[in-house]
Amino acid sequence: MASHYISLSRGLEGIKIGDFTIGAASTDSNVFEFRILDGVTPKRVEVIKALEAFERYFELAQPSLDGFAAKGFEIGG
Repeated sequence: MASHYISLSRGLEGIKIGDFTIGAASTDSNVFEFRILDGVTPKRVEVIKALEAFERYFELAQPSLDGFAAKGFEIGG
């Protein structure tokens, strides 16, 4: 099933609406991307809760000697 995304390039903080890219096909230039499955129509509160949950995941992942121990992600400490 198709999905749409909102993405943010590395170094941008999302302060201006122009900082974001929105579309259906992924870009290779943006580091961060959040997708929503088409046809699901989530409520705004569901989207916000999902974003907060992702934030918790990265806050709770334990640092390791070789970087960040969030399974499957290559993130510097």
